[in-house]
Amino acid sequence: MVRLLLFYLALLILQGALTVLLAPWPTPDLFLLAMLTTLWRLPAWQLVVLGYGVGLLQDVMGHGALGFHALGLAGAALVASLARSLISHGGLLERLLIVGFAQIAKWLVFLILLWWLHEPGDVVGILTRIALPETVLTLLAAVWLLPWGEALVAKSSLFRKELL
Repeated sequence: MVRLLLFYLALLILQGALTVLLAPWPTPDLFLLAMLTTLWRLPAWQLVVLGYGVGLLQDVMGHGALGFHALGLAGAALVASLARSLISHGGLLERLLIVGFAQIAKWLVFLILLWWLHEPGDVVGILTRIALPETVLTLLAAVWLLPWGEALVAKSSLFRKELL
């Protein structure tokens, strides 16, 4: 369990470091990947609640509208749970599909919230400047981080099926 907590702490520190290092460009969404490490251990409703909580943590640590990332990650968790039920947990392609669907859902929720809060006129610009590079970087990070995180979650007694 200590290794799992250190893994999540390392993701948190890495997210902050990458944000500073890649300053004008978007960084991979490590909060999303942290939430997705528990995808095969939690039922859908618990994953949505966890996604909302992780997104709320991201909102509190960052700046902007409180609840913005929380709703985005909750939507991503819902779509990832649906994709999990349709796709077998076999390999790299399945993981990338699930992460890709989760990213699309998150950005769809973000665009709806941005339209509601600010009525952005440059939706295509937002998608090409921020969403597309972030999605590509998140998919690349998922190749390395998801198997490692899933292995740590599987070894941990924190997410045992009989306790949930």
